[in-house]
Amino acid sequence: MKKITSTEGFTLVELMVVVAIIGILSAVAIPNFKKYQAKSKTSEAKLQLASIYSAETALQTDFDSFGTCLGDAGYVSPTGTWDAGVPAQGSTYYAIGFAATNGTANQIIIDNGGVCDANEYGAGAFKKVGGTRMTVANIASINPSPRNMGDGAQTAPGVDNLGGFFVAGAIGVLDSTKITAALADQWAIDQDKQLYQINVGY
Repeated sequence: MKKITSTEGFTLVELMVVVAIIGILSAVAIPNFKKYQAKSKTSEAKLQLASIYSAETALQTDFDSFGTCLGDAGYVSPTGTWDAGVPAQGSTYYAIGFAATNGTANQIIIDNGGVCDANEYGAGAFKKVGGTRMTVANIASINPSPRNMGDGAQTAPGVDNLGGFFVAGAIGVLDSTKITAALADQWAIDQDKQLYQINVGY
């Protein structure tokens, strides 16, 4: 009688080789995917800073001064509503705007016939990782070019006292391993519409 041998199925070695290949591909692909995913979120910062630039340009055109009153300037925060100085929390990744109000620059706008609420200066970020939610004031140094501010070096996003220069900022946690301000993703835009990435947070 002729002996019949089965050739169906895979050997253990073949299966282990396939598993090893999948493991190697995953080790390479997953970190790259997370990086690209985080990078795509930076479009939020760019779009919001561009909107702030447009609002500030309107203030300058109408009242001869930049100001920190973003709400009155026509800027609508990603959250849509303001509450006790900053917009109510929404589904954003970045805190956007200025670190604090500047009453001196805002008064120039008021003196020229405008309305400039000192409270509406910055939007808080909703998304938080590890209990950390960044604010614009967490941007410690935002002086990409000393000429940006007319009355000295700018250390946080703001408007100079003469209302002639501004730097608006954006900060957000995009990577769960970078939950401090020093590691967070940081952007800035100035009155010349120069966009800077101050710190890569992904």
